[in-house]
Amino acid sequence: MKRVKAFVEGMVQGVGYRYNVKHIAMKHKVKGYVKNLDDGRVEIVAEGDDEHISIFLEEVRIRKEPIYVEDMHVTYEEPTGEFKTFKIVTGSLEEEMTEGFSTGALYFNVMLSKQDQMLAKQDQMLAKQDQMLAKQDQMLAKQDQMLAKQDQMLAKQDQTVGKLDEMIHKIDDAKTGIINEIQMLRRDMKSMLDERLGRIEEDIAKIKARLGMT
Repeated sequence: MKRVKAFVEGMVQGVGYRYNVKHIAMKHKVKGYVKNLDDGRVEIVAEGDDEHISIFLEEVRIRKEPIYVEDMHVTYEEPTGEFKTFKIVTGSLEEEMTEGFSTGALYFNVMLSKQDQMLAKQDQMLAKQDQMLAKQDQMLAKQDQMLAKQDQMLAKQDQTVGKLDEMIHKIDDAKTGIINEIQMLRRDMKSMLDERLGRIEEDIAKIKARLGMT
């Protein structure tokens, strides 16, 4: 069993700190009390097992907006076992109501601040999304340019293939013309040879007739 007395300094009054301390104490089965002091500090007296007290002291050092514990002076005393539970020592009804309204307004402002932060982050995310979409549009535009150039290259290739086809057709036509001319020349030469051979045969026949060789 251990007993501690702690004086907590910082942003600890009017921010719901005492209620957080009570919740932590109940969670770890710590008994005692917490109360506000006139000088702005909070006093905590707690009794419990050594392990529970150590964890309790760590967790009451809250630094989560709007609560901010700047410092905590802790002294150890002999346990008395006088406490049956952990309670909040309250002031006058007027003081508690004022603090309650102040705490509610403060937490409302904290929520608004966090909401503003979330909206700011959302705006940043949307801005980044817009940047990504803009880059995507640029990439698509470049892709369109590449496709257009590819189409131009294919069109030039088609033109080249068309010209090659024309050249091949012209070569084929030229070959056909040459072959036809050669065939005609061969026919003409054959006709001339046949005619000459016929004349030679006639001349030979005449010579033979004159020589009486018929």
